[in-house]
Amino acid sequence: MKEEINKQLQLTKQASFQFKNTSFYIRNKLISKIAESIDKNRETILEENQKDLALMDKDNSLYDRLLLDNERIDGIIQACNELIEISDPLEKYNIEKNIQTQDGLNIRKVGVPLWVVACIYEARPNVTVDMTIMAIKSGNSIVLKWWSDAKNSNHVLIRLIKAVLTENNISPDIVYEFPYDRKHTQHMFQAIDTVDVLIPRGSKNLIQTTRELSQVPIIETGAGVVHLYLDSDINEKHIDQAIDIIVNAKVSRPSVCNALDTLLVHKWVNKETHEKLAAKLEKYDVKIWIEKIELLENTYSNTYAITDEDYHTEQLWLSMNIKSVENLDDAISHIAKYSSQHSDGILSDNLENIENFVKSIDSGVVYSNTSTRFSDGGCFGFGWEIGISTQKLHARGPMGADTLVTYKYVIDSDWKSRK
Repeated sequence: MKEEINKQLQLTKQASFQFKNTSFYIRNKLISKIAESIDKNRETILEENQKDLALMDKDNSLYDRLLLDNERIDGIIQACNELIEISDPLEKYNIEKNIQTQDGLNIRKVGVPLWVVACIYEARPNVTVDMTIMAIKSGNSIVLKWWSDAKNSNHVLIRLIKAVLTENNISPDIVYEFPYDRKHTQHMFQAIDTVDVLIPRGSKNLIQTTRELSQVPIIETGAGVVHLYLDSDINEKHIDQAIDIIVNAKVSRPSVCNALDTLLVHKWVNKETHEKLAAKLEKYDVKIWIEKIELLENTYSNTYAITDEDYHTEQLWLSMNIKSVENLDDAISHIAKYSSQHSDGILSDNLENIENFVKSIDSGVVYSNTSTRFSDGGCFGFGWEIGISTQKLHARGPMGADTLVTYKYVIDSDWKSRK
């Protein structure tokens, strides 16, 4: 199997050499045709998705990520159409001025694809399309490896995508459906000659395992331990809006990485605010984990004792932590200790507190008076999303297609030699 995998990775690498020179028009045309094919074959896609769903427990936090319905297929098609409207990622450096040196060198910075991008992820069929269209948009080849939970859903999507490529005289080898059996993952980690970058999207364990074992350079994305700090300094007219933001951040889609995990509450926040928040959370049967149950047991009925490990946990379900803090500095210290540097925010009317929070929090996305659920490439106007990078090199925060591009320097002169 190792030889077969290496052979296919070589084909994908070779195909990338040709595809990187494909015109912007052709790349957009491919994305448009993929959207049309998904729309035309949605019934088949949903049937295959149901096969996967039938084998998964509905209480599994991955169930919601695996689920496809007509609304989510509409979202995938929308992602394709929005991405078409985005400018060419390979032209991103054209706005920079050319450099002319005293030695008579003319230096240009030129955008180039990363060439072969690999992505390893869990049970998310939308990622299959997201990653593929973003790779196509930026002139890259893509290697996709998912858990077996989504094998039927993803296989039909790849089949449709490869058919589009073939029909448009593009090598289908630019998309490689890597074997989903986990025992083969090591071959991806070792593919330093054929894979240029590896992007793990998923749980903390997946990202940590990839970081520890991969010899291929990686961009870490996905795992989010997300915080909101509810300050006591909020005008009465904004209290209801602050509560709505907290509830939205938790319940709008709890299985995703930008959903709220820990709410930090200033100790001076009054009882009425707690009761309003509790009433809204209880409508969604949100489980609350808290250090001192007695402090809120008369306000929150669905409470449980918390451990330190819970503060490190990405919840991915209708559960969240609530912690009372002494002040802003206490909140910042807690986030510094437990945050995954994904998305964290403050709810306050105190401009000084907001400024101090924004300066102090070292996360890819920092919010003030805004739901963390906006941490998304689509919401940021990037067309759609590779993932949300929690590291500092190459890319950070929501990643658009332009993050799958690097650069090279092109130099010309009037037949100059160095003295």
